[in-house]
Amino acid sequence: MRYLTSDIIFTAFSSPINDGVIVVDDEGKIVDLLENKRQVDSANLEYIKGALCPGFINTHCHLELSHLKGKLASKTGLPHFINSIGQIRKASDCRQEDVLKLADRQMYNNGIMAVADISNTADSFTIKANSAIYYYTFIELFSSSPHKANEVFEQGLNLSKLCNTPNSLTPHANYSVSLPLFEKIKCHNKGEIISIHSQETPEEDTMFLTGGGKLLSQLIAKDFFNHTGKTALQSILPLLPKSPILLVHNTFTKREDMLQALSNYEKLFWCTCPKANLFIENQLPNYQQFIDAKAKMTIGTDSLASNDTLCILEEMKTIQSFVSLELLIEWACKNGSEFLGLDYLGSFQKGKVPGINHITNIVDGKLTNKSQVKKIF
Repeated sequence: MRYLTSDIIFTAFSSPINDGVIVVDDEGKIVDLLENKRQVDSANLEYIKGALCPGFINTHCHLELSHLKGKLASKTGLPHFINSIGQIRKASDCRQEDVLKLADRQMYNNGIMAVADISNTADSFTIKANSAIYYYTFIELFSSSPHKANEVFEQGLNLSKLCNTPNSLTPHANYSVSLPLFEKIKCHNKGEIISIHSQETPEEDTMFLTGGGKLLSQLIAKDFFNHTGKTALQSILPLLPKSPILLVHNTFTKREDMLQALSNYEKLFWCTCPKANLFIENQLPNYQQFIDAKAKMTIGTDSLASNDTLCILEEMKTIQSFVSLELLIEWACKNGSEFLGLDYLGSFQKGKVPGINHITNIVDGKLTNKSQVKKIF
């Protein structure tokens, strides 16, 4: 049994505790959470300077793109990024497996307990199956051509059978999936969680509202696209299953869209990937509107194609001028575990095995450039 005390303990389910104690067994299971360190014999206390919080949940990652680190230009906008990533991905000749293993290990060392990971191929399956991290794999399908819906769907089913982590079929984005393919995914879904890229660029709304724009012009099957006269989010949500849905990025989501979605869909989660948003569009979401609406926000790293690290703490640093540290930890821990249905993770509560992270160099309740995360359990 270990008795861990720190300057502040972020529980991720209730108010932070100053000078409290986490009682944890040798397997990392929370035995008790004490409000005051005087409740424990000082000889048994392990003081850890800084803060303690549960292990992080990375709700959006593309592990299989880790070999593309540093190979794409930043701030070019999503349409250009999409074009570039396909070309560079095919041309890459590095030893991909070694790079993916390193990325997986770095996430573990960065205090990440679970990852919602996107896969278009089987390249990362073995690494994820053997990892100390819990992985949920979204087998991502995309094709804007109705004629290819059957073919792409069957390819997805085959990948799902090969995948030896929990997984489900999911659509890539509102602009890259035909109506027949959306329908196949919806009919196949039996309550499994869904993840979809949403409103990452203003071009998505332009495409659905006007039937034009840069994004539409580069779709292979653009002749089959019928604009709805509604926003991208309003157009796509009815096409998705009534299962828990994770909307990823939301960089250009407007308040009216968000409120309408929240009023019509109970199991809705919103993932922010701030460093990737700055890399691609040089824009961040309006976080205050999500806070005001008490939306269930989570945090993702996206891929190393659009980021220089897979570290949730670095994402938190990026947006802490908009969001309190206490709320950021709720987003990074509790909400992510809730979306993934992992009741044993996400918060410091008796009986859970959430992982324990040590965060250093917190000054006046804020992370600093020197803040680091160190995994304890």
